Amino acid sequence: MDIGPFLGLPAELRLRIYGQALQCGRTLQKPLRETPWQKSKGSLVDISLLCVCKTLHAEARDVFYEINSFSVSYNHICYCENRYPYRALHDRIGSVTVTNFVPREEEGHTCEFCLSEGYGLLAHLRRLPKLTQAKVSFEDVFSFTDYAPGILSRLTENEDVHLSSEEIGQIDVVGLPLSLRIELPILHRAWSSLAFSRGRSGTGQRLPGEQIVRRTLEYMQFETNTYDRTARSLLPFFTASQEGGTRSLRFRGLPDGPQRRAEFTIALAGVLYDVFADDGGSESIDWTDVPGSGTWTFFVDNYTITQNAHQDTG
Repeated sequence: MDIGPFLGLPAELRLRIYGQALQCGRTLQKPLRETPWQKSKGSLVDISLLCVCKTLHAEARDVFYEINSFSVSYNHICYCENRYPYRALHDRIGSVTVTNFVPREEEGHTCEFCLSEGYGLLAHLRRLPKLTQAKVSFEDVFSFTDYAPGILSRLTENEDVHLSSEEIGQIDVVGLPLSLRIELPILHRAWSSLAFSRGRSGTGQRLPGEQIVRRTLEYMQFETNTYDRTARSLLPFFTASQEGGTRSLRFRGLPDGPQRRAEFTIALAGVLYDVFADDGGSESIDWTDVPGSGTWTFFVDNYTITQNAHQDTG
């Protein structure tokens, strides 16, 4: 195939053609380490353009990684137990979600991503030159509670960097050169399903453990609204309203609401950790009275629940 005429086109035009040909329109995933990128299960990405010749591969490869979004399991990135690490994070990648994040702590076998109690992954992401958006999703409550507070503390050492949150279970690190979100999907989905009031999750298949998290949240709500008590670590998030001294779990309308919501996610995950570590026993919660009276509502996420979508109401 003679591609001489094509290579004779202006570089800007060639890049536009690459963008049209390689834009996939949805997040690409790798179910297994050795499989190619997929749009969905069984639907492979057509990257035949990259195989035409070395020149086109060199030019188009960077475009492919910069214009698409990728999702990769941390199990494919970590090489603590693998002598031959798999390069899942390309240097030119522009947007990536790392799922199932659980740092390993095996002495003598810690990979660069698990170093510093998981901060190694965040340090690596921040070094990627083209990365503009990243999400790191913890696998469960235990890994989030063990590692997220320390990672977030290091990320916010600079006074210009702070935490923010629009929804429970999702924490945005604001002030970095890239858009970074640290999230606990199991908590976000459980809380959102209760906020819907119809008892259903937003969209997608239920996550493993989501139901038990939801039941635990319902129990904690019952204790607050019936006996005016809550976990001691959550008490600071009950804000006094102007009506009869009632202290409500709310964030909407508060000047520091987004930051308080982020801190609440961390504190709430810690309470869930204690409950699950005690096999669901309420004795594991350090209860304290809510002064006056307490109101726990799941409709505090600063967004209006509609039948099909969330819309922020500010």
